[in-house]
Amino acid sequence: MTVQIPNDWQPRGYQRRLYNSFGHGKRYQRGSVIWHRRAGKGSTVFNLTARDMFKRTGTYWHLFPEQAQARRAIWNGIDKTGRRIIDQFLPPSVRRRISSQEMLIETVTGSVWQMAGSDNYDSLVGSNPVGVVFDEWPLADPQALEYIRPILRENDGWMLFIGTPRGRNHAYRTHVMAQKNDDWFDEILTYRDTGVLTEEDIQAERAEGMSESKIEQEFLCSFEAEADEQFIPTELVARAQIQDAFSTSADPMVIGVDVARFGDDKTVIYPRRGRDARTMPFEVYSALDTMQVAARVAEAINRYSADQVFIDEGAMGAGVVDRLYQLGFTEVLGVNFGAVSDRAINEKGALASNKRSEMWAILREWLKGPAALPDDDRLAFELLAPNYSYDANNAVVLEKKADMKKRGVASPDIADALALTFAYPVVAHAIRDAEDEREDENYDPIWETS
Repeated sequence: MTVQIPNDWQPRGYQRRLYNSFGHGKRYQRGSVIWHRRAGKGSTVFNLTARDMFKRTGTYWHLFPEQAQARRAIWNGIDKTGRRIIDQFLPPSVRRRISSQEMLIETVTGSVWQMAGSDNYDSLVGSNPVGVVFDEWPLADPQALEYIRPILRENDGWMLFIGTPRGRNHAYRTHVMAQKNDDWFDEILTYRDTGVLTEEDIQAERAEGMSESKIEQEFLCSFEAEADEQFIPTELVARAQIQDAFSTSADPMVIGVDVARFGDDKTVIYPRRGRDARTMPFEVYSALDTMQVAARVAEAINRYSADQVFIDEGAMGAGVVDRLYQLGFTEVLGVNFGAVSDRAINEKGALASNKRSEMWAILREWLKGPAALPDDDRLAFELLAPNYSYDANNAVVLEKKADMKKRGVASPDIADALALTFAYPVVAHAIRDAEDEREDENYDPIWETS
């Protein structure tokens, strides 16, 4: 039997530039592709990858933001003709082996194609891919690139980033960098460029309730448009990453600790002094037990002479709090994300539905002032990721981590650690000591005994 690759697929006119110029033996080995929704990004890169698997034997990864999303969208996905997506570009006749558990296909030539989640990138390290697609890159964990890029450089492999905009996050930076680099493929195609959708199609989306902001994102590929339900505006984060905000000894040193609960979540220790959340680096850890996390937090308390430490006491966090109490750290306080909010979140007296929503809302207010954030893509992405709604009492409800994962967005562990630094008001040691001195100066033993 003779099978032609690509199998039963021909690129549309606007897809040809990417298909013909990217991949092994082609001009470009790096690429940023921002095409509008329903433009066929997936089918183009799947067939491009299949072609290259028969040109160069090796391992090829297709990474979605989350493992479950990869399985739901592609591995178990059905195309508009009713056939499985994976059967189109890698039909059974070219396969030697298939593993549903690993979402892996091995071809008769020895090449391997595997789907995974970029949120679990550290578990992939050790393999040697020669081609990697970062699908829905605007929603992926940007740190995955730092692990995978050295492997591809050593293997002379290619990497391709595809998606539609989600504000000016790490995907925007990838696009800007590609735009300035002649060695990168870079392309933005709106619905007006491809002709796949008509003005009537877009009007139908409006009629069915899609907002103008969402239309600008999904179909006009605008990096300026924000999701209607995005909790923290992109502008606030971008501004905090480029401005200075100085702190003094009168500003409290607060540490927030988000303790990993399971799986791919990370433990994060984030120090902040007043308006400055930039100069003291946050720490990110994987697979630490309770005793190890407590030891890292104890080191941070001593290093920064912390005034207060707020720890998410859910799951493993309670054990960390208990251990630090045993070690004599009285500045530690456990915080229950699901507890009832106990203070207003802005000057209008607005309320939050729970403690986590409250902390994030106060963080948002803090960003409106002269706040300083590190120029870190991971943190920026996580701050911009959660959506919000309102409950029956008109209180702010921040999107749950579990709900974020359902839509393919990794847990915002770094941002949660920063938000924890706003759990309760804190007074710096320097201020407390000065107040104690004033009380000592006004001490009158005769008055006390009279």
